[in-house]
Amino acid sequence: MGYGSWGGFAPYVSKAQKMAMAAKTRAALAKKGIILEPISVEGRKIAQTWWGTAWSENLERYADYSNRIPRGRTYVRNGSVLDLKIARNEVTALVAGSRPQPYKITIGIESLDKKVEHALLAKSRTSLDSMQALLSGQFPADLQEEFFKQGTGLFPTPREITLDCSCPDWADMCKHVAAALYGVAVRLDQKPELFFVLRGIEIKDFVGEMVKTESRKMLRKAQAKTERTIAGDEAGLSALFGIEMDGEKTPDAEVKTTDAKAAPVRARKKGTASARSKVRAVAKKRGTRPKRRPRQYATVPGAGSSE
Repeated sequence: MGYGSWGGFAPYVSKAQKMAMAAKTRAALAKKGIILEPISVEGRKIAQTWWGTAWSENLERYADYSNRIPRGRTYVRNGSVLDLKIARNEVTALVAGSRPQPYKITIGIESLDKKVEHALLAKSRTSLDSMQALLSGQFPADLQEEFFKQGTGLFPTPREITLDCSCPDWADMCKHVAAALYGVAVRLDQKPELFFVLRGIEIKDFVGEMVKTESRKMLRKAQAKTERTIAGDEAGLSALFGIEMDGEKTPDAEVKTTDAKAAPVRARKKGTASARSKVRAVAKKRGTRPKRRPRQYATVPGAGSSE
């Protein structure tokens, strides 16, 4: 039965019926092996985080969309967005409608203008302190304002968006497309990093610029300190402290070592000979022969007679 039999309007379908129809369609697609990433909204508020809320508010502030995008709220709340995937410059979705087969939606999003991107990068370097702060939306209000500005912020304008749906509705912004757009807000609540994928921004570069700047500052400080430190090579330390490092021997060191070891030996021999001469001299005067002592009790170098 066509819409004409109902005066141009489709028969009323309750929220419970729509949810049941969506669940039935999801089950049928799952049986075919199709991997789905459905959108589920908890509570009345569609978006919860800064990224999801900013996405929705950006679309609603344009007159081109403000009159028709609210049509998608009921659909996204009913679980009619059976599948939604975000890739670079594109959103694809399956939305359940009045027909057995879900409608296919394709939303094109242009990459962020490079001039705009560079300007925002310069501003973010002085405000963002971590990737976590960026993704959670926990950064200063002035930077949030810069990100959300019309035309010079991160969010797309209508001229940067193309919409397509397989439904018979003549309008570009049909309720199925509107539901998918709100579905993007829900997905950004879960994975805010997908926003940067969608807009063709390398997120690591976005916050990496600040990190690189800070790294350069730290490196300059480290180099300045290094110039004031003592050279770490062994020759430098040896020369500074006058000590021999492990594995290092200079000719002078070898000579000094040899002399130092030899000196006590000569002194010991000299001292022993002198002591023996004195003993012999005393014994000669007394007319007796000197007693021999065991070697282990030899006189300590430099010591006098034991008598």
